[in-house]
Amino acid sequence: FKANLPDGYMGADVPEPVITLNGDGDQIEVVATATVPTTLMKVLGSKSMEIAARAVVHRAVKGMEVALVLDNSGSMSGHKIGDLKDSSKLLVDILYGDNETVEDLYVSIVPFSGRSNIKGQTEVHPVSPPSSDYVCLDMRAGALAEDDTPPAGGPFGHFSTGDYTWENNSSQHKNRVCPQAPVTPLIQAKTAVKSAIDAMKAKGCTRYDIGSVWGWRNISPSWRGVWTGSASSLPLDYDEADMEKAIIIMTDGENTPDCLQDVQSQTETEQAFSRICDDMKANGIVIYTITFQLDDPDTNDLFRDCASGTERYFKSPSGDQLELAFTTIANDLSTLRLSQ
Repeated sequence: FKANLPDGYMGADVPEPVITLNGDGDQIEVVATATVPTTLMKVLGSKSMEIAARAVVHRAVKGMEVALVLDNSGSMSGHKIGDLKDSSKLLVDILYGDNETVEDLYVSIVPFSGRSNIKGQTEVHPVSPPSSDYVCLDMRAGALAEDDTPPAGGPFGHFSTGDYTWENNSSQHKNRVCPQAPVTPLIQAKTAVKSAIDAMKAKGCTRYDIGSVWGWRNISPSWRGVWTGSASSLPLDYDEADMEKAIIIMTDGENTPDCLQDVQSQTETEQAFSRICDDMKANGIVIYTITFQLDDPDTNDLFRDCASGTERYFKSPSGDQLELAFTTIANDLSTLRLSQ
């Protein structure tokens, strides 16, 4: 405005314009007035006249599917799980503003420890689980272990590795393998998303590669109609017009397959994580990664390389830095939604 109408332009008196931003942040109204000197009208005794203009710009807003893949392992106990909950809910508040729902904004919460809890997802596990509260599935064989093939293309079995079988030692299965908070598929209501975050508790081992692939499955169109509790039209296609897909992956530690008596080595699980990240990015998914109070340089490098650019990787040595990371991600996601 000032570039077009600098002070004193053509002798006009131009006060500050009135700029109004609506509550959703997608519409700006500018109203301006100016008093300008006349030329010919001076002959008639009118030395000045007031003019006014009004403009309204509505920014088209993209839709978004977001999966939060969050470490619920035992090392997150104490203040760390509290910091994670607070920071995650801050991100949700920024994305939603004062609204309970936002048009075409869907959020999934994917807690993980040794596995992710697929409680209540009967289309994912056709066989009745030994427990209705702890439904942790084993990895599928080969490439199916780390891709987004739906259950119809590769069924899952229930976790039954080593000594931690349901039949032999169900308490250790629950404590080491299965997080208490289940996966929440893509939903729209802010209150329900925040409740899913509040349900998280810290316990168990760490497999961020498995948590990440479940996050991918929650926003993969190959899983459309599979997730109970989510709209049957979700997830949308990768190339859906005016839609973005994003995933946030957070951990505070290294993978511990030996804790679960998994057959994979730590190196193999890290390599699987890298491949999962590459496959998600190849499908246009924007990846944000966070390491929290983690000094291991190899894992930090792994998460930095996974992200969609180094600016989308956050090394957070404190709770305040974790909050800053989630705030920065929320603002970046908002920018993605508002960009056309």
